[in-house]
Amino acid sequence: MSVTSNALLRHITIDACLRDTAHKYTLQDLIAACTRAVKENSKGKLKDNFVVSTRTVQLDIQMMRDKKKGYNAPIVVYEQKYYKYSDPGYSIGNANVKQTTLTPLSEIAETLERYSSMAGMESLEGAVELIRECLENKVNGSFQKIRRQPNPKASGGAFLDVIKDAVLHRRVLSLSYVDERASIREVIFYPLHLTTYAMRWYCLGYVDGKEGIQTVQTDCVTGYSYAILPFPPNYRFNADEYFEDIIGISHPQDSKEDIHIKAQGVLARYLIQNPIHQSQRLTGKADDGSCTFRISVIPNDELFRWLFENHPFVTIESPKYLSDRANEYIRNMVADLPSPIVPEVKTKKEKEKENKKKKKQQGQIEEDLFSSLF
Repeated sequence: MSVTSNALLRHITIDACLRDTAHKYTLQDLIAACTRAVKENSKGKLKDNFVVSTRTVQLDIQMMRDKKKGYNAPIVVYEQKYYKYSDPGYSIGNANVKQTTLTPLSEIAETLERYSSMAGMESLEGAVELIRECLENKVNGSFQKIRRQPNPKASGGAFLDVIKDAVLHRRVLSLSYVDERASIREVIFYPLHLTTYAMRWYCLGYVDGKEGIQTVQTDCVTGYSYAILPFPPNYRFNADEYFEDIIGISHPQDSKEDIHIKAQGVLARYLIQNPIHQSQRLTGKADDGSCTFRISVIPNDELFRWLFENHPFVTIESPKYLSDRANEYIRNMVADLPSPIVPEVKTKKEKEKENKKKKKQQGQIEEDLFSSLF
């Protein structure tokens, strides 16, 4: 790892510690955290007695405080011993970034550009363009030339870097988050894997007191602290095995099914170019342009939600019980939607009857008006 990368890693580690308001961090605690981070992220083997020096961490704190060269971080010492941010909501991730801080990213772009000239690796050019555009926007504040759909920063999104750090360094978290019933929950969480689905970040791991892998949506996290608990060495996660037979992130304890789906119109052409799952195979094509596909997956909520979003252009042809289950899922989702205001439609006879009634009432009014003259 380069010297610049090491420094950035230490800054991120110190930042995570100072944002943890549930614990008090001395200089020695920060040194221990930085040492652990460097050891775990080092590509080469370091000596067993390797320790980040006191002077290095002191210079890191000084640099983070610096307004011109650093992040202008509001780091304070209280009780003449502990370090923290005077502003609890501060993070170096939200600070203005200097060109020198982004040097490692520039080096990555240059390396990728060299590789992109090799046969079969031309697609790296897009990554190079994206990195350089991000650098230009961040440092110089220039206007964006290529628009990409941003990920909404909902409540809890600010804790993504903390959760990511916990995944990398196997740290146990005490999380509070809003569940699907809009209730605040408190859990002891052992994070193992971080992934994205449908423009949202999810963290997978074990929850104290529950069996099996659990999922936490990171933008629902409302607070955290580091739990003083050992991370069990037998807690492991094989992402390839977990995601191999599912669409999305939920993994029911069911068997894999061969599901035959029929897609029509534009959706059929889209699925040929963009398979819904790696197991997807084209099994038939009709004259009207509709196509049938076979996928081998474990049915889960994400599959049914995809069917709902693309209804009525896609249907399950077999197995039938699964088609009935999908239809029931769609009916339940539709039932939860607000009822549309449907204008009242009257038949021809009802309209004629209403017109006669209006004419009769109008005749009675005119008769009453003239009767008062005699």
